[in-house]
Amino acid sequence: MAMPTTSGEERAPLRSLLREVATLWAFAVREYRIWQSYRVNQLMWLINIFVTTLLFFLMGQMVKGKAAHLMGAAYGTNYMSFIVVAVALNTFLFTNLSDPYTRIARSYFNGTMDLLLLSPMSVYTPLLGFMTKSILDDYPRLFIVGAFGMLLFGAAFRFQHLLLAIGFTVLVLASAFGIGMISASSFYLLNIKRGTEPVRFLVQQLLATLLAGSYYPVTVLPRPLQWVACLIPHTYAFDALRRLMDPGARLSGAVLPLQQVLPWSPLAVDGAMLGAMSLVLVPLGLHLYGRGIEKARRNGTLTRWQ
Repeated sequence: MAMPTTSGEERAPLRSLLREVATLWAFAVREYRIWQSYRVNQLMWLINIFVTTLLFFLMGQMVKGKAAHLMGAAYGTNYMSFIVVAVALNTFLFTNLSDPYTRIARSYFNGTMDLLLLSPMSVYTPLLGFMTKSILDDYPRLFIVGAFGMLLFGAAFRFQHLLLAIGFTVLVLASAFGIGMISASSFYLLNIKRGTEPVRFLVQQLLATLLAGSYYPVTVLPRPLQWVACLIPHTYAFDALRRLMDPGARLSGAVLPLQQVLPWSPLAVDGAMLGAMSLVLVPLGLHLYGRGIEKARRNGTLTRWQ
């Protein structure tokens, strides 16, 4: 009896996948070497983290008693821990939200996008490869911000729910990446090549900064704005990670308006919303980005010719 054989057609998807992985690795090595070559930037990077953490520590000292009272029982009483969670997570989220658009714009104005897409690889591979530098540059800040906060400024964390905290972090990074891809799609799809990109501005610089609870709990906002805060993933991530990581915080006790309406635990609401946002935003972002690339190919506008 003849043994079944694997046809070339059956092996083609596997070869294609391996080629994409190898290409991503090549991009990653390139970006790592570029990152390593700027030693002064790495020093300034550390100084910037220290100064940012120190700034919020000093603010916390000024409003220490009142801040602890306003935080409420759900988030404990350590304002520095409250702030460090937001500062560290915002670094991740800013990268996933902003970097896709930034990388596409840079490739366009440098005149390399058309050359990259002439190569036999997915339209998403160059973008993901270029993002490696920001991942190397920004993601480690989580641990450095946490270390500065704990060793120098009195922040404290508990780690018995670490795996659950990592799960929430993965969900919010996925949803933020979906928004970042929608932002990147506007470069070609809506021809937003100069000035401020509206999706990133609306989500990160406006809603997340003012409403998501980065520096104060959502409960200090007027009720209508609390509901607006429920439209972005940051709000749920901050709530979940503070409950899981801050000493003295409580896993129970509704804070967000949606938690007060739905008959689930606060963490279940946070997880459900982050999961739903990821399932919607990531495919939507990839789809819109692909449409933008195809539009630019048809119009011959993948690259700005010098």
